[in-house]
Amino acid sequence: MGIPFLLDEQAYRMGLAKWVSIDYGKSPHILWSGRTSSGKTVAAKICLARTILLAPPELQPVEVTVLDPKEDVDFSFLEGLPRFYAGDKAPEGFSAFFNGYLDRKEKRDTTTNLKILFVDEFASLVNLIEEKKEREAVQKRLALLLMLSRSRHFSVQLATQQPSAQIFGPSGSASREQFGTVCLLGDSGSETQQMLFDGDSRERMKEYGSIGGRGVGWLSINGGIAQPVRVPIVGNMDKLNKVIYDNLAR
Repeated sequence: MGIPFLLDEQAYRMGLAKWVSIDYGKSPHILWSGRTSSGKTVAAKICLARTILLAPPELQPVEVTVLDPKEDVDFSFLEGLPRFYAGDKAPEGFSAFFNGYLDRKEKRDTTTNLKILFVDEFASLVNLIEEKKEREAVQKRLALLLMLSRSRHFSVQLATQQPSAQIFGPSGSASREQFGTVCLLGDSGSETQQMLFDGDSRERMKEYGSIGGRGVGWLSINGGIAQPVRVPIVGNMDKLNKVIYDNLAR
């Protein structure tokens, strides 16, 4: 079952509301990218909240962990809750999530619900770790999660302005390619487009021209040609935040 999380931009321009969905059984890992104020954090929150509410029974209860190494205001409403790790606590949260994966892999945990790790600006998490060996260990664990955790119902969702291979470590390009769902919001430079999309997608983007401002961008699922998408308008951000808050408070 797919979770509708973004709007098809071409349909939107014709006055139609057509949803684009993510199937966690096929492409559980999401990479959000875009410049500051491009709308990627709002888009990520919508995806988290809709997954919490709409995931099928076999994936319930959805369990979200949020890492906020920047300590930004976007997730300050989660302060003090379990599974929320801000600032220099973010590496601890990553380790806790990875250990949860190991518990399920080694059958110490026999549950099958969906567990989601969301990191708001992954580059900031990497930069928090001064020790090179420790930083490379985190990058290696991320690579393992991306490659091996799908069948165990784990999802890694990262937001970052610059998704360069360097932030993912020695296996950077391979790790980046493990994200089945890739979304780039806002107008961006050709360098970022080249990092995220294949030649056919970039050619389509070039033909399409400027995608627009905040909350509009390009989405590729499972390596398919990128399509223009739009972040739904949030009429009540407090209500959206409460869905995420209640999940972590549970």
